[in-house]
Amino acid sequence: MPYPSLRVANELLSLHGDISPMKLQKLLYYTNGWWLALRGKPLLNENPQVWRYGPVFSILYSTFSRFGHDNIGQPVPAGPFGGEPPALEDNGDDVRAFLEWVWGEHGTKTAGQLSDETHAIGTPWRQIAEQHNFRVPRFTEIPPHLDHAYFSRLAEARGVNPVPLG
Repeated sequence: MPYPSLRVANELLSLHGDISPMKLQKLLYYTNGWWLALRGKPLLNENPQVWRYGPVFSILYSTFSRFGHDNIGQPVPAGPFGGEPPALEDNGDDVRAFLEWVWGEHGTKTAGQLSDETHAIGTPWRQIAEQHNFRVPRFTEIPPHLDHAYFSRLAEARGVNPVPLG
């Protein structure tokens, strides 16, 4: 069962804190993409959309846009009335360990570097942008099969067998 993107973002913030909204978006994109390739199913309950600066999860954008370019220091509540941020129920999926692995792979990069990587030739973002001559309609999603294929190629290049998308 996919997790709400805010819950996974909050877990990453609780583990590492002080992450800019753009970097958080890209880290969640990489987390979901690697999860697709290595587990064969989506981690998050929403697909990323094709935005100017790369893949964006719209719910996260709405939640974190108030921070602008400032870092987000801690998890945020799920609603406008505050309260405790929603906790991640790990359901035996070992999501926290996976987040740590993604952090080890991508966490030292800047938001700009991560954005540039998502724009590279061959990425799902780039494929869709090129199909639309870089005038992508709002709310255009990157379908899971494109992310799965891309991250599966990355996994194979590392000698890891991806899991078929199920």
